Amino acid sequence: MRPVALITGASSGIGRAFAEELANRGYDLVLVARRTSLLQEVATSVEQRGAKATVITADLTNEDEVTRISQWITQHQIDLLVNNAGIGLYGPVIHTDAALEQALVRLHIQVPLALTRAALPDMIARKQGGIIQVSSSLAFFPTPYMAVYGAAKTFLLHYTEALAEELKGTGITVTVVCPGSTRSEFAERTGITQPYAVSAEQVVREALDGWEQQKTVVVTGIRNRWIARLPRILSRKAMRRLIAVFFRDRRPKR
Repeated sequence: MRPVALITGASSGIGRAFAEELANRGYDLVLVARRTSLLQEVATSVEQRGAKATVITADLTNEDEVTRISQWITQHQIDLLVNNAGIGLYGPVIHTDAALEQALVRLHIQVPLALTRAALPDMIARKQGGIIQVSSSLAFFPTPYMAVYGAAKTFLLHYTEALAEELKGTGITVTVVCPGSTRSEFAERTGITQPYAVSAEQVVREALDGWEQQKTVVVTGIRNRWIARLPRILSRKAMRRLIAVFFRDRRPKR
């Protein structure tokens, strides 16, 4: 039997790239996202690659929907869980939308926690499985003007590293992926420009190669790996000032 991977945020961008690359690598897919029509497109794409696809439409900013997906996971064997769903939020904290801020926190923190908890008991019982959390290269430092987004991604980085240590010897590989600017809907929906963006396919190939090599932290792209090292060189004060300059004016020019 082919192993099964469940991917959140699977309708576009990095999530879609995960689905298509995992289909190429012999996985069947469970595709979770809000937009049914786009999920069906992804399902068609992976089925053309020889995979079976199960489509589950769910808005994971809704607590009841998170509970529904968590229960579904406990009732099915999942070999790889990819927590990818997320949104961006740009601007000074005092000016950003409070409801969107809460949705971001739910998607980037509460949803991965809930789905990871749902998947782990069966994986531990079978002594095999994997979890990939999609964080960001911004997780390594404070991010003025994307304060909540960066902080949420930092939580995911530290949580995953801690979880990986706890699960040593269980047969479960836990990896946190930290991409930089990626060509997808993210920038347009967040309302920012993304210099030096790379393809979602490149990000996913590096992510899956790192997970298969049992790496706990995978920073995709040479440029991002250098950026992630800056906190070792600069003081925290210098680091946050540098990031503030970089992010202060990221609105597209009209």
